[in-house]
Amino acid sequence: MSLVTMRELLQDARKRKYAVGGFNVFNFETLNAVTEVAEELKTPIVLGIPERLFKFVDVDTLSAAMVRAAQKVVVPVALHLDHGRSYEGIMKAIRWGFTSVMFDGSALPLPENLKRTKEITRIAHSLGISVEGELGYVGCYGPKCDINDENIVSADVAADFVANTRVDALAVAFGNNHGAYRGSPKLNLSRLSELNSAVNVPLVMHGGSRFSRDDYKNSIQSGISKINITTDMSLAATEGLKAELAKTPAANYIHLMTAMKKGVKDSVRKYMLAFDCISKAI
Repeated sequence: MSLVTMRELLQDARKRKYAVGGFNVFNFETLNAVTEVAEELKTPIVLGIPERLFKFVDVDTLSAAMVRAAQKVVVPVALHLDHGRSYEGIMKAIRWGFTSVMFDGSALPLPENLKRTKEITRIAHSLGISVEGELGYVGCYGPKCDINDENIVSADVAADFVANTRVDALAVAFGNNHGAYRGSPKLNLSRLSELNSAVNVPLVMHGGSRFSRDDYKNSIQSGISKINITTDMSLAATEGLKAELAKTPAANYIHLMTAMKKGVKDSVRKYMLAFDCISKAI
């Protein structure tokens, strides 16, 4: 297989009622972990890198490795800029050869979000690149996060946003939250079903780490076609390193990286099984 657009992957997922995993990678080990499990389980994948990671890693080198990995694997892969918030970041991803970009204007007033998303979509579509937009409050990392019906996106707003911006996928708030959850998440599946009926594009779930199998199943049946995983991959990497150091305090760096990669692979495999995307590679 070769690089494909995210639109191609998610349209099939929406039609056949499964979810594609959107896995954000942050080094070579996590990149290889995700692609190896995808080939093992014959799953389509979205490999992402968030714009906020730009200041922590050599993104030019990592992005080149992502392109190379996508060209080598035997499953379809979309390369995605996750949570792009600046024109400069989105243009970088386009120059790297990514097939999808996200403009996250969810923190902006709705008219400004719509205006800027529409402009990004115009540019990206002219180059054959898919666009993901975001609406609603998908939470934050701080202790004051509050998710309730007042900040969950409504169906009429979503329908108008999609019609005017022409995005290929829409990340929506329906009780999901970025980062680690505080307490039990409360997903508003009836609202999600309303959103799915109101728009003609696949819906995306951000903050997808550590839900129950039933939560994933019900979310997919209610309209979710991509589920983003970042937090749990990071935690799995950390836990793998801690376990290896506890067992072998004198472990060298290569052994630590091997342990980290195994932890990430186990985490990714668990999510792919829960998303019902096994053997769905097209």
